[in-house]
Amino acid sequence: MAASVRTFSRAHPSSDPGYLLVLDRLDGTITRIQELAKQQEGGYAARHSAAVRRNELRRRLQMGLLKHLVTTAEDIGSDIAAVREMFRIPDWNATHIAFRTSISEMLNQARAHHQLLLRHGLSATLVNELDVAVKEFDASLQETDDGKQSHVAARAEMKTLGREIMRLVGMLDGFNRSRFHRDPELIVAWKSAKHMVAEPQPKEARQTGPMASDLEPAA
Repeated sequence: MAASVRTFSRAHPSSDPGYLLVLDRLDGTITRIQELAKQQEGGYAARHSAAVRRNELRRRLQMGLLKHLVTTAEDIGSDIAAVREMFRIPDWNATHIAFRTSISEMLNQARAHHQLLLRHGLSATLVNELDVAVKEFDASLQETDDGKQSHVAARAEMKTLGREIMRLVGMLDGFNRSRFHRDPELIVAWKSAKHMVAEPQPKEARQTGPMASDLEPAA
């Protein structure tokens, strides 16, 4: 870890302006990488939370609001077959995008045939409840996208900063080999600290449950 180089450098300071400049740059780079690591964790947490909420919303819709809407339309369909065909519960394995498209169309049709549906027993609040649910679903999709973008941006910047750290450690190596050429023990200690440095690898997503993507079927 670059922190080992920073710790060593602070324990064996130099008054050389160039050395101090490089060490200051290293410190700033390490701090930024730590911030990006937190950004990644936040992105993972947001994506997971959105996925859990979205899958739960799908289950609630398919077993509740949509089922009520479809059964009401089926009652109408005994006289007007075309209305029955407008309302079909989306397949459980439909992608999130396909599910969103389907429920949006059903919402539009429910508004267009609201009075007819009401006369056949539709709940007076269903259209409003479905509208709220669609907005919640959209919000979960947006949260997933935002979390993914945050993760991708952090990953790209961490790679760049990793190369910067390697470059700065190389510069400090030149300083320290010159400073400690008469002190074998310090040379060994410096090499040990330096050899712990590697480009930071972005953490893999820590999933505590299924996290379906927007294009994958819901769990």
